[in-house]
Amino acid sequence: MKKLSVILLAACCMISCKKFLEEYSPSEVTPKSASDFGEILVTDGYPDPLSLLSYWTVFLDDDTQCYVGVANQVLAPEQLENIRNVYQWQSVLTNNTPNSITPSQINAWGNYYKLLMGVNVVLQNIDKATGSPDEKDQIKGEALGLRAMYHFMLVNLYARPYNDSLTTPDQSPGIPIRLDGNLSDAYLSRNTVKEVYQQIVSDLDSSLILLNRKKKDNDPIRLSHTAIHLLASRVHLYMEDWQKCIEHADAVLKYHPQLMDYRDWVNNPPTETNQLIGPFNPESIWSYGNYQEQYPFLYTGYTTTFDVSWDLYNSFDDNDLRKSVAFNIIPEYLREWIAVEISQLKHAYMNSVTGLTMINNSWRSSEAYLNRAEAYIQVYRTKGDGAAATEALKSLNTLRAKRFDPSTFQPWTVQPGNAMLDSCRKERRRELFREETHRWFDLRRYGMPEIKHNYIPEVGTTQFYTLKKRDPQYVIPIPEEAHTRNPALSRNPAIPGIRQPD
Repeated sequence: MKKLSVILLAACCMISCKKFLEEYSPSEVTPKSASDFGEILVTDGYPDPLSLLSYWTVFLDDDTQCYVGVANQVLAPEQLENIRNVYQWQSVLTNNTPNSITPSQINAWGNYYKLLMGVNVVLQNIDKATGSPDEKDQIKGEALGLRAMYHFMLVNLYARPYNDSLTTPDQSPGIPIRLDGNLSDAYLSRNTVKEVYQQIVSDLDSSLILLNRKKKDNDPIRLSHTAIHLLASRVHLYMEDWQKCIEHADAVLKYHPQLMDYRDWVNNPPTETNQLIGPFNPESIWSYGNYQEQYPFLYTGYTTTFDVSWDLYNSFDDNDLRKSVAFNIIPEYLREWIAVEISQLKHAYMNSVTGLTMINNSWRSSEAYLNRAEAYIQVYRTKGDGAAATEALKSLNTLRAKRFDPSTFQPWTVQPGNAMLDSCRKERRRELFREETHRWFDLRRYGMPEIKHNYIPEVGTTQFYTLKKRDPQYVIPIPEEAHTRNPALSRNPAIPGIRQPD
């Protein structure tokens, strides 16, 4: 595909301008048309389906558990060593041992800034490109949406949550805002969390102006106006701007209200056209990336030493069809060969030719129902608005009705505000588990509660590590190489020394 020389990944934000220019051999192709820049956006702005962005985050929340037994006692020590610092929430995520993941393998900072460079090159040049206004609007709208997404991911990994109760977003250090694709040796300092969110909202608003002109329904691997509304509802939920969250969620559900009926899954294996998530799921609005973002079995031991937690599984009602459809309980007689006791089926479907195949991340209409419900519950809690409680229940019961058999489904009714909020958050965990970084980001905005991980260094020995309430490691340390390249970056707080088991 045609490429623009300055992108080429702007050295992934990881090498200096001088070194980049020394190593770069200019292409003979200079992009000029909107379609050229559309190709650049696809190859260098959208997530690569072969690359991983932040897969290690699956080991941070309470939806993942360690399993070591007779079946994997030989292999488990190496897999544990590989990921233990992440799973134990240590201040340094790599172990400096032969089996440890390397800093480059967990450098979400570099991965997202690399994509930002590609997106920004498109945004800097698309207005001057040849082509129809409609084509340029579409490409620019998608690029602005991607830029918002990448800043959103970065600020929620490497900074305190927007609603942190002990500070305000205008005082809290965020991440550097990157709005151009130019190579430069200038050091970028950290913008505040508020400034980053303001830029995210500005990009989303601009994206919607462009994408709403034609309301084009893209294929499921390209951003559309509906996808941007969904991201905007998520962003405003995090900002606790309840009305804006509701408005954007309503826009999503106006154009994409579809919900999958889980009764269709009972006694039926997943197929290419019958998926819990993925591009062929009727709920999917946008699908992207590599399935190993949520199913990272290479090197980390996910599926052999780690998998979903019993705590997550037990959060479902027994008659919830998601409990039978989305999980596989390993029978006792197989424990000699399989150590994990429970596995998730969300990221797998059966391909008639190749057998078991995996699928990637999705943004789904179900999130819009949940965002809308939570925002309305907060209006009910803070203002005593009974109509808001009714609207929240409308969203929650619409979603939940598709997750139960009609003979067992019991609609929720109005409860006190705090009880409704707790129920909504539990429903969010059940519905969105192992999708993107929802659970980790939600725990952060819920006030960073205490959570625990079991750790089994050998058969018969179980340790427990605690991430304390408001623990510093709820904010990921910025990679050391980023600090080396950019002395203007302030450091995130960290626990002193090594976190010890309880």
